[in-house]
Amino acid sequence: MKSMMEWCMGYETCQGESSHPFDQDWNLYWGWEANQSSCDDDVPWWEVEERLARDEDLQQRDMEDEERFFEEEMPDDQEELLTEDDKQFAAHLRRAEAVIKGISDSRKDHFEVVEKKNGKLKLFKSLHGKEFLKLVKKGCDDRCAQLRVVNQNPYVGIYHKVTRKWQYELRKMVEYGVLEGGVTRTVLIMNTVMEDIKAEASRPIIQDFSRRADRAAKDRKEKAISIIDQCFSERARLLVLRVDLGYRKGKFVESEDFLQDMEMVKNEWRIMSDRIKSGKVIPNVMAVFGKLEYGVLAGFHYHLVVIMKGSDHRQDINFAKMVGQYWYSEVTCGEGRYFNCNRIKHLYKKLGIGTINYHEKNKVDALKGVVIDYVVKSDYYMSALLPARKTFVQLSCTKKEKKGRRGRPRRYPSRV
Repeated sequence: MKSMMEWCMGYETCQGESSHPFDQDWNLYWGWEANQSSCDDDVPWWEVEERLARDEDLQQRDMEDEERFFEEEMPDDQEELLTEDDKQFAAHLRRAEAVIKGISDSRKDHFEVVEKKNGKLKLFKSLHGKEFLKLVKKGCDDRCAQLRVVNQNPYVGIYHKVTRKWQYELRKMVEYGVLEGGVTRTVLIMNTVMEDIKAEASRPIIQDFSRRADRAAKDRKEKAISIIDQCFSERARLLVLRVDLGYRKGKFVESEDFLQDMEMVKNEWRIMSDRIKSGKVIPNVMAVFGKLEYGVLAGFHYHLVVIMKGSDHRQDINFAKMVGQYWYSEVTCGEGRYFNCNRIKHLYKKLGIGTINYHEKNKVDALKGVVIDYVVKSDYYMSALLPARKTFVQLSCTKKEKKGRRGRPRRYPSRV
């Protein structure tokens, strides 16, 4: 009997299958030599909307200005591989969003003067302060200024705006660790930078945008958990698949008409979902849910969860592969790509996919927590580019069984 690791090592990827997720995080390092763009003629969308709101007297706005990507295992002639610069660029955008949002949500000072026992002054940096300086030290890719879509994410836009404003001081800071004038002046300047970030992020239009996006993520999670609870009420064992469905490199990136492209993507998803629901892709599907997202390099992609009857099937890796292959060959005619999360489930610290019994609390918690949180998380690019558009999908593929349960009652009280 082969171990899971040995089985997965013998797994053969097919054309159209990615070896890495569409938006996986990386732990990478860039030198300061990377160019920090100092000019950007494009006005962020939130500032344009603020001006329109002011000019049309729609509402009062605070106008104070102080303020797992994928590397595909494909034939070389298809040129599907992302470069190291691509990976670093995508990681930069995700980290910029996380750091700026963290700073804006914090109420404390991120830089302080601490007196040591010998009377000397020491610079203390909070976790967010350290992460901000790490991000600044790694620098920006030229595409931060070249690609129009980059700063549509308001938190990424705030990062680039503030670092351009304070670029001289920040260069000195990451080079020497302290500014001219010593620790006291360094703390004053760096906390002023932090206040600029908070002021930008506290604009009413940004606050409203963030609340809407985060509230939508919370609603999506509640719907997804409801689906899972319904499935467990019908079956004591589920087979859970996680598949990312996307497109070849470059498709839908820097689009001229995002609305038109999204309609094309959603039309293909409608075809895919109808085929799943009818049983043409894989058998005995109980429910499906997932969310459409947009990546600056990955373009449009779906994070998909498929729930099957676990008492009838066990081969989750093969079923997930069948879902991806159907998307690649039948729906997108070779334009699609997919990532099979189930084939690397042995690497997850908290396993919430594969075969899950109702009494396996750790797996159920991981499914409702880690897996669901990842699938329904806020996507600020989609929220900015295509506001008020439905991006979460849910399908109930089986009707609730009305017949009484057969066999013995469940030994353990349901934890779902």
